[in-house]
Amino acid sequence: MPKFSGINRPYKAGEIVKTPQELQRELDEKMKKFLAKGGKVEKVKAHKPTKQQMKDWTI
Repeated sequence: MPKFSGINRPYKAGEIVKTPQELQRELDEKMKKFLAKGGKVEKVKAHKPTKQQMKDWTI
């Protein structure tokens, strides 16, 4: 990369933010791979926080 990029240089260092549709498509692909490998999706019952967790606010 040249020392001077000119007027059209990127102003933000880092990744380009993806659109919600792109993110959802990637998540769907990952879920398909997970299920193809034999993974299972199950819903678990929500737990009740303990007294210590409530005291320390570490839920």
